[in-house]
Amino acid sequence: MAINNGMVVHFRVNCEFVFKGWSTTADETGLFFFGCLIVMFYCMLHMNLYTVKLILPKNLIVDICWYLVYALSGIMVMQLIMTMNGWVNLAVIIGSTIGYSIQESWSQIYEKENQAPPGGCEFCN
Repeated sequence: MAINNGMVVHFRVNCEFVFKGWSTTADETGLFFFGCLIVMFYCMLHMNLYTVKLILPKNLIVDICWYLVYALSGIMVMQLIMTMNGWVNLAVIIGSTIGYSIQESWSQIYEKENQAPPGGCEFCN
């Protein structure tokens, strides 16, 4: 008989969100739901970091700092997924989907506003 020690997603309330101090037990359903809401909003923020890059000044130091923040944020999202809690994973998926939708609409608006009109502009110089 083979023993499967693989990763299994579970749908329980007791969960360690990223760190041991950020955990809930089986009798803390409200706190777990609140934690899932925070995860959802964090993923929305993570997906909108690209929009923040569009409005930052174009500078090497600013770019390095932005990439550092974006990488650390991505690592945090990965740690949230690796809790192997189905409810937390669902919050990550919902938050990322909403955040991506918002980010796409904002970046399209930003690109349209900063686009030169066709044929150039007589007042641009």
